Amino acid sequence: MDKTLIGLTAVTVAGYAICAWTRPELAAEGWHEAMEMLMQAVPWILVSMFAAGLIAQLFDPAAIALWLGPKSGVIGITLAAFLGLVGTGSRFAVYPLAAGLLAADAAPGAVFAFVTSWQLVSLSRLPAELPFFGIRYTALKTAVSLLMAIAGGIAFQGLWGHWQRFR
Repeated sequence: MDKTLIGLTAVTVAGYAICAWTRPELAAEGWHEAMEMLMQAVPWILVSMFAAGLIAQLFDPAAIALWLGPKSGVIGITLAAFLGLVGTGSRFAVYPLAAGLLAADAAPGAVFAFVTSWQLVSLSRLPAELPFFGIRYTALKTAVSLLMAIAGGIAFQGLWGHWQRFR
């Protein structure tokens, strides 16, 4: 099991134990809130895992490596950022898809650009932004966010190579 997960579990259990001892009503409210979030998340997580598994089988890893792999360079990172723009759904859908891309030999920088552009822009959110911010602000925000995702992907890819040497 992952050491980070074990540590986070220990801290959470300790936090609940302390709250249960000192403020039982707070621990009960926290537990109730956690169960509500779990019930909302479980269907998304299950469907997303099955969808990511299917997508991993449908897409040829060689094609992903060609278009988004380490040898695709800035073009692959840019393509991944544009793919992130059309990403819809929750993080429970996008993160398994991104993990599937990594497993299929997509470059880490491309996956970074994909997830970042999805988080910052996502075309499905633009109709909600336009009435509040107007076309000028929304267009500039979208362009700058896309550039940030691409620049971040390039930086991430470069740092990833250095990071791998220290493992």
